[in-house]
Amino acid sequence: MALVQLKYKGSSEIVGSDEVGLLLLTTLDESLQLTIVCERDMIRQFILRESHQVPTDRFLPEVLWHVISGLTESQFQIIISSVHDGQYTVILYHNDSLMTVPVRASDAVLLSMVSHIPILIEEKLLKGQAVPYHQEAKGVPIPINVLSKEMLQKALDRAIAEENYEEASHLRDELRRRNESAK
Repeated sequence: MALVQLKYKGSSEIVGSDEVGLLLLTTLDESLQLTIVCERDMIRQFILRESHQVPTDRFLPEVLWHVISGLTESQFQIIISSVHDGQYTVILYHNDSLMTVPVRASDAVLLSMVSHIPILIEEKLLKGQAVPYHQEAKGVPIPINVLSKEMLQKALDRAIAEENYEEASHLRDELRRRNESAK
């Protein structure tokens, strides 16, 4: 399994949505970008840490990492391995014990920010999910397979209302695929 290292590049709110935001990861050379959809509250956690206006050393992620890193010299990795039902499958991997712990993608990125644990993604998955990174880009493309069913349905309704039937067809097909795989 070939792995590629990613780094956190930034966060963004989605215009017109009060519920979700985006985390942007890039390859180390910044040639490709991967977008993770997350709750807006999680975006606030990233903004707090990036702004340095509020001390975060007593926040739970920082405190827990301080305790863990004080107890072991072992190394960890965060590995993104697949996409299932609109969510990336992510594990926290302990190099010495080989223990794996599932973790939500947005929480894993926050943990990486706090602890400097490397984020890795399977190369094949990256090739299917990533798009070229452009620092000056005005928008961020999001792969359809990482949207929740609710987001897909809203996008489908909007595409139909805007008479964008090609996009509506793709969204409908993704919803059907997920519903069939859930049976």
